[in-house]
Amino acid sequence: MKKVAILSMMFLGVLPLVAQSNLEDAYLRTEAIMQEIAGREDIVGVSVTIGQADSISFAKGYGFVDRELKVKTQPYHRFRVYSLSKHITAIAAAKLAEDGILDLDQPISTYIPFLAEQLAQITTRQLIGHTSGIRSYEEGEWQRVSNGLCVTPFESLLSFEGDSLLFAPGEDYAYTSFGYVLLSAVIEKVAKQPFMDYLSEEIFKPLGITSIRLDDDGQVDYQAAKAYEYWKGTMYNARYANNSCKFGGGGLLASTLDIVAFNQQLLNGGLVSAETLKMIYTSMKLKDGSETKYGFGLQFDVDEKGRAYAWHSGRSRGGRNALVIYPEQKLIVCISANTNGDGIVIEAETIAKSLLP
Repeated sequence: MKKVAILSMMFLGVLPLVAQSNLEDAYLRTEAIMQEIAGREDIVGVSVTIGQADSISFAKGYGFVDRELKVKTQPYHRFRVYSLSKHITAIAAAKLAEDGILDLDQPISTYIPFLAEQLAQITTRQLIGHTSGIRSYEEGEWQRVSNGLCVTPFESLLSFEGDSLLFAPGEDYAYTSFGYVLLSAVIEKVAKQPFMDYLSEEIFKPLGITSIRLDDDGQVDYQAAKAYEYWKGTMYNARYANNSCKFGGGGLLASTLDIVAFNQQLLNGGLVSAETLKMIYTSMKLKDGSETKYGFGLQFDVDEKGRAYAWHSGRSRGGRNALVIYPEQKLIVCISANTNGDGIVIEAETIAKSLLP
């Protein structure tokens, strides 16, 4: 069965999860996986939250969000979620489209007329799906981008707006955080308010989520996990990074509870219509009709039993994250750690599968 067809089945109803008698075993497996992650030498603190249907069924922290002060990790602690920010940003664009404020298929120069010529004909949908042709970070550039403070995403465009595209928009796929910085600028322009104000007031607040914020290192935040880096057998306090210039491409701080609650309400119709939700969970296509297996800030896959799921990861200095969603079953797993390192998507996938029939 083709992936799009499988994904569309989510709108026919919710399949039951494992029988109650097996849930205890599934949570024991979750505990074992998380204890293994927490015990790794390149991990200081890690948090996991599992959402099923409209409830949080498991939420727990391991290790420390501050090793020096011995502050134990809790599910409400905020982590640098890096590229998990892209999913939230893409959903904001989908909401603006549903509200008739943003046309996803119009050139972005419709909304930002002063863009460089090579960017003018890119559409918002192409920015969301990484088919714009905008390049990714060059060697050493991440550090330069992470050393500044940005008040608006338009300040961040200076890093790439004058560069040539990798290909004509819509003709290929190339993952790029810069594309989502430009998407953040589009959202700010059409919403007629600062990017984070729109997210806070029109996305998070109506859902009852009040703790996701931009990662500005200058802010004092007692619920934010301290960032660490592991190098050649030694754990260090992470080097300075101010991720405010990344905006929707990788600049958010959020807890695993935040991420799961956001996606629960999205799946349960609390943010967009069923039609828009179906669009969000449908693969983007190139101009030649081929699927990219990427949607609105989510990558699509099918497990060994033919069940469709979506996932995304995010990791860099002082942060490592994994998000796995089985939309048909309304099952969501999010793991976040406060150290960079190897991805933890496989572990999140394993936890999710243990909770399925």
